[in-house]
Amino acid sequence: MHRIFFILLFLLLPNLVFSSKLNLICTNNYIDAKSLDVKDLFLVIDTQKKKIELGGLIFFPEEIKETESNISWKASDVKIYEDSNGDISGIIGRYSGQLVLNFERYVDAKIISLVFNCQKFQLNEKKF
Repeated sequence: MHRIFFILLFLLLPNLVFSSKLNLICTNNYIDAKSLDVKDLFLVIDTQKKKIELGGLIFFPEEIKETESNISWKASDVKIYEDSNGDISGIIGRYSGQLVLNFERYVDAKIISLVFNCQKFQLNEKKF
């Protein structure tokens, strides 16, 4: 009985210790943020499933790179808007907590960049 417990613990421990799901709340506090529609958003990065949830947008990037200092990704052919698909790339600094997102629409090759400050999400930090 003890052997089964230790075998299960041995098999599950890496998943528990090295879990790579990151739940963040990202806020745009920059001077020109008044002209933006997006003030804050949730970012969930699951590197094991290669899945990213960005606000209400869910996509599976072709590549996710994790380094000591940042996490970056690139996804192609994502339905960004009702009328067009495009590419999404992003990078978040592990120490700065700064998130830079780039959206490129295929229709007009227009690139929109957004910058956010992120922190781990705590449910009790809601403002209202």
